[in-house]
Amino acid sequence: CKVPLKGGAYFVKEESRMKKFLKWVGIVLGVLVGLIVIALAGIYFNSQSRLTRVYEIPEEQVSIPTDAASIENGKHIFQFRGCEACHGENLQGTVYLDDPAVGKVISSNLTTGKGGVGSEMSDEDWVRAIRHGVRPDGTGYLFMPSTEFYYLSDEDLGDVIAYMKSVEPADNELPASEISFVGRIVMTLVKEITFVPAELIPHDAARPAAPIVGTTPEYGAYL
Repeated sequence: CKVPLKGGAYFVKEESRMKKFLKWVGIVLGVLVGLIVIALAGIYFNSQSRLTRVYEIPEEQVSIPTDAASIENGKHIFQFRGCEACHGENLQGTVYLDDPAVGKVISSNLTTGKGGVGSEMSDEDWVRAIRHGVRPDGTGYLFMPSTEFYYLSDEDLGDVIAYMKSVEPADNELPASEISFVGRIVMTLVKEITFVPAELIPHDAARPAAPIVGTTPEYGAYL
């Protein structure tokens, strides 16, 4: 014969309550997971639209000299403005930073050697890259600090390009820079932060006039 357990009804009720509780826990967790997935997808697509944005850059005619004095001035600017610290003494490119919190900051090999972009870039491409932080296809370079070079005069910019074109080829194949997902989150949630400096440059504005070369506060500020 079957003998009911003492307090069996109590245990049945507790089991029923536990099942309902676990069911609601599962529903809440499912909703939270769904919201997280939606948020992450939103962050990805928002940042991706900014990373793949195509900029329409107006044509700019910058004369590229070939004389030794101009090339030497270009080298001087390239060095004291920090370009060499990033791209290397031979312009061979470097892994400047590899941090999961940001991504991989990899400076390009600027020469015509193996892995270099020098043989692919026209003079107009160099102007857009340095002054506007924009690739030949119109998208913005990651981490390229063009906000620092936007104010260079046509003469100084031409000298810098002349210097880069004069450097001997260096073989160094490097991957492209990339932004981590943490970096995407940061640039999506914090409007003041961007890893695409082209977003900060007034591309359509009239070129700012460079001050006259001399030992003046204005020229010092320009440098």
